[in-house]
Amino acid sequence: LHPASLLNSTSHSPALLQLLDLELTPPVIEYIVDCVAETVHYSLGGTHSYSEPVYYKFTGLVTTVLARSEVPPTTLLTTLVYIARARAHLVVPSDKWALERVFLGALIVASKYTHDSTLRNKHWARCTGVFSARDIGKIEREFLAVVDWQLSVSEADLVDHHEGL
Repeated sequence: LHPASLLNSTSHSPALLQLLDLELTPPVIEYIVDCVAETVHYSLGGTHSYSEPVYYKFTGLVTTVLARSEVPPTTLLTTLVYIARARAHLVVPSDKWALERVFLGALIVASKYTHDSTLRNKHWARCTGVFSARDIGKIEREFLAVVDWQLSVSEADLVDHHEGL
């Protein structure tokens, strides 16, 4: 049995098994940051690009939140699926905090969906060092509305990120 799925490993694609052993490395963080940036860029009509300082600051936040929250690979993969799923439905009125809100919304929803016991909003707020627990709750609700509460994830959804990772 594979501990991440409770099924025999032979019932999964080799690509998925590789992804389940994913380690949080700088290239993985860069891939996550790029996925979020592309999603927000798309939602802003493809007309906005981020300056290097904004991109660098966002990468720092992603790195910090992922290190502090200690989310497992399954949560990271689910986060990427949700980011991709949100792309077609996301409406961003302003680019202020857009990257952070999309990332945190996807991550928090993924964590709560994939685990019975997860961080509370006040702990997520501490992980960010920027947002309050009330902000986290709002970000989570907004993200759930964007994905229309469609949270199920298939093996194919996860494997879609194999090449990039």
